[in-house]
Amino acid sequence: MSATMQRQPRPTERQLRLPDSPTLLEEINLPPELASTFSGTTVTIQVFAEEKAMTRRIDIKDVVSDSPSLIDRDGAVWNDYRPVRVVFTDTKSSAWRIPRNWLDRGPEESGPGAPVPSEMVFAESISLPTEWDLSDINIPPITARRSVGYVQSVEVRIAPSGEQRVFWRDPDGHPWRIPHNWRRRRILLPNREVLVSQGVPEKVAAECAGTIVSVNYHPGSLCCLPDQYRFRDGFGRKWPVRIADCVVVGYGDGPEFHA
Repeated sequence: MSATMQRQPRPTERQLRLPDSPTLLEEINLPPELASTFSGTTVTIQVFAEEKAMTRRIDIKDVVSDSPSLIDRDGAVWNDYRPVRVVFTDTKSSAWRIPRNWLDRGPEESGPGAPVPSEMVFAESISLPTEWDLSDINIPPITARRSVGYVQSVEVRIAPSGEQRVFWRDPDGHPWRIPHNWRRRRILLPNREVLVSQGVPEKVAAECAGTIVSVNYHPGSLCCLPDQYRFRDGFGRKWPVRIADCVVVGYGDGPEFHA
């Protein structure tokens, strides 16, 4: 290997306590038996640092199907962008991804929603986040790349206890779990003055202030800011609004299913 070619930097190791709820581990597509075994335990994780594109030249024989790469005009192969990746290995030496936002504050231990008389099952639409976010919940990279950028249909199941499970089928019909808090949110927008202060044009602010709109939001994803929603006006244009200034009134495509 020449001096200009480098292998992927070695990861760092640290300890991370996994959520107590097996349901949250199932949401990142760990098999139920594995989710039950590891829930509430502390595991050794490997953290691969973020890599900027074109910073590491690689040998063509080191390129694999799920390793993004770029080729320059001279035919040299370089690394493409990769975000922080977090991996842990189970007792059978199988590697599993963990969402990167679990590193800083850990997963949110979300309790069940409001109880319902019997199990509710219904379909909703959702816009999936980036391929990296799908890979973080253990969806294969090739499947992830094929699936982003489209409005998808998901199946939502709400148990009598209020516990939510969301299922998405990939283009081949294979079912995958999706985090329950990726469901579309219905939010009450703030008043006109607040919207204008955040860069929304006066006319749009006057029309949208105090209304309920549906927004996509994927907490911890690469496509969403941690403190901001993006809502659409009547012409489909996106505008920013601070999360702190909005009120979540429900989830899904309509107002009938509330948080």
